[in-house]
Amino acid sequence: MELYFKKVYTVAFRLTGEEKAASEIAISAITHTIKESNEDYRVTANMFQSTIQELVKIFLAEPFTSYNDNIDGIQSALLKLKPINRAVVVWKDVLGYELSDNMPVADYSCGELLGELNSGRKQLKNYIIHENAAVIKEHSIHESTVEM
Repeated sequence: MELYFKKVYTVAFRLTGEEKAASEIAISAITHTIKESNEDYRVTANMFQSTIQELVKIFLAEPFTSYNDNIDGIQSALLKLKPINRAVVVWKDVLGYELSDNMPVADYSCGELLGELNSGRKQLKNYIIHENAAVIKEHSIHESTVEM
């Protein structure tokens, strides 16, 4: 059960980038799923996916993004994406679900979700390349200053 909570929280953090918001939507999604479940509080793959579906619904209903200077790398780039792009990238590329696996987005067709996924991936790649180029440039400036 503890692993289930950690996984749900991790997905929530990937979406929000902020501990408190991630905790709040994770708790809401877990509570909703448990109330809807007829299982004996056993965590199954279906229960996990149902929880993630609820989590994404909550996130997309009121997208929250925190730009924390202490977050870097892929998480930082992920938080720069629009909420729908972020949700689709996390759904497909982090969790490994198919876009047709009950992606909780009623306003989008499967084709539109594929477009959002491709757009999100492209933006993510550009953010990561740009961020790495800035780090390399800063590092080379620092090295040339030290050598003088």
